[in-house]
Amino acid sequence: MANLSLRHVYKVYPSRDKGPSFFKRLFSKKAREQAHTNQDFVAVKDFNLEIGEGEFIVFVGPSGCGKSTTLRMIAGLEDISAGELYMDDQLLNNVDPMDRDMAMVFQSYALYPHLSAYDNIAFGLKIRKAMLPKIDKDGNHVLDENGEEVLELRHHNKKEIDEKVQWAASVLGIQQLLNRKPGEMSGGQCQRVALGRAIVRGPKLFLLDEPLSNLDAKLRTSMRSEIVKLQQRLGTTFIYVTHDQVEAMTMGTRIVVMKDGVTQQIDTPVELFNHPKNLFVAGFIGTPQMNFFDASLICDSKKAKLTFVDGQTLSLDLNKLPSLYDQYKDGLAHAIKVGVRAEHLKVSKTGIVMKVTMSEILGSTTQVYANLEGADKDTIISILGNTTLKVNDDVVINFDEEHVHMFDAESEETILG
Repeated sequence: MANLSLRHVYKVYPSRDKGPSFFKRLFSKKAREQAHTNQDFVAVKDFNLEIGEGEFIVFVGPSGCGKSTTLRMIAGLEDISAGELYMDDQLLNNVDPMDRDMAMVFQSYALYPHLSAYDNIAFGLKIRKAMLPKIDKDGNHVLDENGEEVLELRHHNKKEIDEKVQWAASVLGIQQLLNRKPGEMSGGQCQRVALGRAIVRGPKLFLLDEPLSNLDAKLRTSMRSEIVKLQQRLGTTFIYVTHDQVEAMTMGTRIVVMKDGVTQQIDTPVELFNHPKNLFVAGFIGTPQMNFFDASLICDSKKAKLTFVDGQTLSLDLNKLPSLYDQYKDGLAHAIKVGVRAEHLKVSKTGIVMKVTMSEILGSTTQVYANLEGADKDTIISILGNTTLKVNDDVVINFDEEHVHMFDAESEETILG
C-alpha cells in the first residue's frame, strides 16, 4: 500500500504552431496575421490531492478534462510540467515508470494475441527482476544469522511464477481460461486477464484508465462490483479514471470531479450528491441530471421567494432550506440558478405550472418531461409507479425544500451552506 501526494501539479503542452508555413505565408494573409496567436495548452492546472493507504480514488469528468493525463503523470508516462509527486515521501518526478512500483490497466486490454492467458499474466514476472528471497541449490530459502530471509535482486523462478498466476486466476475466477488466447475470450474475460497481469506484481499502487469502457452495459455493471471486491481483498490503493459518473459513485471512496484541467470538488459520493460545490458538479453527478431553473431570489426573515422566467413565483420556507449565505438575505433581488433532482420534485395542488412533453415508463418509476414556458430545457419529474399524465397536460409541481440547491447565476458557485 502507498500514500500518494500531488502538490500543485501542472501539465502544459507547448503550442505546435511555431509560425506560418511557406504555403500559408504565400497564400493566406489571415494565416500570417494569426500565426502566433496560438497559446500553449494547459491540460492540468494546479492539481492537489492527498491519497491515503488503501483508498479507492476515482477521477471523473467529461472527455478532455485532464483525468487521464493526471493518471499518466502519476504513472510516469507523461512528464510533470510543474509541481511535485510524492509516494511514501519519495519524490517521483524524475523516477522512471518501471521503478515506481505501480501497475496500470489500460482502456484497451493490451494483451499479447499469440500468448495464452497464463503467459500474458506471467509475462511481467518473467522479464522483470525483483527483490526476492535467496534460494540455495536445494530450493530452500537462505537465512541470515538472525534467522531472517536473505533477499536478492533476481528473476522469479517457474514455481514462484506458477504460484502467483494461479493465485491471481483464483482471485479473478479465471482458472478455466488460462490456456485460452485473447481471441478465444470475451471482452470481460480479457479485462480480467489484464487485471491479473497487474495484480501478480503486487504493486503499491494500481492505476486503471477507463478499463470498462469497451464492455457492454450489463458486463460493466458486474465488472464494477468485481473490481471493488478485488480492491477490498487486496487492500491496495486504487486510482480509477472514468467519464461515467455511475461508475464513480458506485466504486470510489472519494471522487475527484474535473473540468478543463481544474479540480472542481473532491469528496465522498454521498457529499458530492447532496452538497455539490458548484453548478457543474451538481449537473454532472446524478442520473437523471439535476433540473436547473433560472430564477430571481428575494428573501425576507422567513421566506425565500423565487420568480421564474415566465413570471410564476414560488415561496420556500427558509427554515427548511439548507443554510442560505447571509449576503442573499438582504431583501434585494439576486439572479440565481435553482437545482432540484427529479426525485425531489413532486406533483402538487400548488406550485408552478408546466406542460407535459413526454413520459418514459421505467417499471417502478415513470419519468415525466415537462416544459416551463421560456425555459431552454425540459424538466424531468420522477414519479413512483405509473401516471395518468399525457402529452400537453398541465402539471403543477413543487419542490422538496430540504433538497433544493441554489447557485449564483454569475459565479455558478453554491449559495447554500
